[in-house]
Amino acid sequence: MKRLMTIFSLYAQHALEYKVRSLVWFGVILFDVFVYVLYWRGVLQNGQSGGLWTFSEAVSYYLLLLVAGNLLQIHIEEEVAFEDIQYGRLSQYLLRPFSYFRFKFFQELPWRLIQGGFGVVALIGISLFVRHIVVVTDIYAVPLIIAIIVSAYVLCFIYKMIVGIMAFWTIDYTGLQNIQIIVYMLFSGMLIPLHLLPSDIRAFALLQPIGYTLYYPVRAVQGVYTYGQLWQILGMQWVWMIILYAIYRLFWYRGLRVFTAVGQ
Repeated sequence: MKRLMTIFSLYAQHALEYKVRSLVWFGVILFDVFVYVLYWRGVLQNGQSGGLWTFSEAVSYYLLLLVAGNLLQIHIEEEVAFEDIQYGRLSQYLLRPFSYFRFKFFQELPWRLIQGGFGVVALIGISLFVRHIVVVTDIYAVPLIIAIIVSAYVLCFIYKMIVGIMAFWTIDYTGLQNIQIIVYMLFSGMLIPLHLLPSDIRAFALLQPIGYTLYYPVRAVQGVYTYGQLWQILGMQWVWMIILYAIYRLFWYRGLRVFTAVGQ
């Protein structure tokens, strides 16, 4: 554990050196949120929502998504696929006294904390001027919601690691990466809340694992779930974590059999 905390500390220093990079990525999500809020303002003013939610719920959802998108949305898959697998840098990790999975986990964590901090500061600042933010008011539900947020981070990390190591079997990873970006944006609730999707795909969207990485944590913070529903969400997150981690381990060991790299 001491070695892993050392990795975290080193990459925290690295992330702080490139904090402007984190600020730029934060700005991208902030711009997206601004566009989404303007869109829903027009829709709800014209009464086209069908009474599914109000403008206050829409604003609070996307402002909370500003924090969740920066804190919980992992971006490790490109480095895993391009730099480590396709460029052969993975070979330097294979003989180290800790797993590649844990190394990448503690490498990515500082970036998420910094960008998530930007999101929290922005949310607090915006809340001083916007009176439409709806959040949970039951203090006894807060520990359970925190557990859902932490589980969402771990679940997203496992999912993105699976996406990254798919490069073991691809020559050009770019196409796969573009497809997974579209799938993630649709089924994570980033573009539109999952409960507003058409009924024929809503059931699938609410059950698949990607929704548990962003949509459910945001809605939990909004306070729309009962205690029983919160426990159910947390339980499903752990079920998906176990399933996806088993898939990751299977792909990892099979991928190593086909991995080749030129040493120095």
